[in-house]
Amino acid sequence: MDAAQLEEHLQRLDQDGYTILENVIEPALVEALRDEIRRVERECERDATPKGNTVEGFKTLRTYNLLAKSPVFQEMPIHPAVLPLVEQYLEPDCLLSGMTSMDLGPGEVPQPLHPDDFVIGIPRPHRPLVCTTIWALTDFTEENGATRLVPGSHALDHIPDYSRSYDSIPAVMPAGSVLVFHGSLWHGSGENRSAESWRIGVNVQYCAGFIRTQQNQYVGIPREIARSFPDRLLELCGYSLYKGISGHVDGESPAATLGVDRLVEKAYSASQNAAPTETRA
Repeated sequence: MDAAQLEEHLQRLDQDGYTILENVIEPALVEALRDEIRRVERECERDATPKGNTVEGFKTLRTYNLLAKSPVFQEMPIHPAVLPLVEQYLEPDCLLSGMTSMDLGPGEVPQPLHPDDFVIGIPRPHRPLVCTTIWALTDFTEENGATRLVPGSHALDHIPDYSRSYDSIPAVMPAGSVLVFHGSLWHGSGENRSAESWRIGVNVQYCAGFIRTQQNQYVGIPREIARSFPDRLLELCGYSLYKGISGHVDGESPAATLGVDRLVEKAYSASQNAAPTETRA
């Protein structure tokens, strides 16, 4: 996207708390991702069984830690149609917080509305510390349970009361589109009222570099797989230093533990003297 389009999406994020990037993912990649998710579901008994709770669903198949399960998933966090917007909205030193596929089956009930940053105990509203992107690998329709949103809720000073219901709208979008939203935005999976349509989305979530990630990339991704990652993906997974200081291992960036010498940097080097990165309020 060009600078004008980028600014337009940033303004929507600031005002409404969300924006939709329509038809930005290549059809071949959408198909490959969908096929790999179904393969993992077939081959892993744990992923082929609904978790059976109100958060993860009763008729939804969820697969976590996708980067450890197939090389094709490596394309998602660094996709050029999505990452630049996230970097501008959070900060260039953001981290990949987690990746989860959500295969929503017919008859699934609505998920309670919630913000993704509810565990961050600082006063609301606050600047974006979490940015969630949901990739539509099938069409998202109101009938098959498209993600529901409460526009503007990222600017409220509280989180929802889970015993209440609230007005919301469906994030209707064709396959190949990506929903991007502020971590404080109230949202939740919709009700799948279709007879046989499974709705597949992938949550690719980012956080500011000083926030603890939702999924532990260091433990979850085998070292031999991490070594195969492109540099930007390694940085997103936390193998670089934050502001030239945080996250070091014996005074070096974590890339040293993988033997990826090209990304090794010394903590407290000249990079710490750079001017602070300006972030969106």
